[in-house]
Amino acid sequence: MTVTTVIVVALVSFVGGGAAGIAIKGNNDHKTLQAQAQSIDAILDGQTEILTEATKPVVLDAELRATLADTPPACVSSLGGDPLSPQCMLMACWQYGQSTANRPSCQAVEALAVEHAQNGASSRL
Repeated sequence: MTVTTVIVVALVSFVGGGAAGIAIKGNNDHKTLQAQAQSIDAILDGQTEILTEATKPVVLDAELRATLADTPPACVSSLGGDPLSPQCMLMACWQYGQSTANRPSCQAVEALAVEHAQNGASSRL
């Protein structure tokens, strides 16, 4: 054998042995896949929980339902309205007002509400 042949055989054996060692060596792919599966399960559990909460019906008690259905929000003090304000009168006129065509005629109340809003805006300046 010549020196060149010995060097080539040694080099091929070294590279081949290294490649074989890497190929035989245990890889950690299964651990990575296991961690990924656990994180996907956690995400799915969270999404299922959100979906369950989102599909629950909203429950309103009878008193609140009647209050919301009958009283304009501008007239409810707990919602920030004022029962004596022109805005309350206007909304009540729109909600309860009747005419022959079932349309309220609220021009006088609208004018009062606009005047009140303009006076309130100018007094704040």
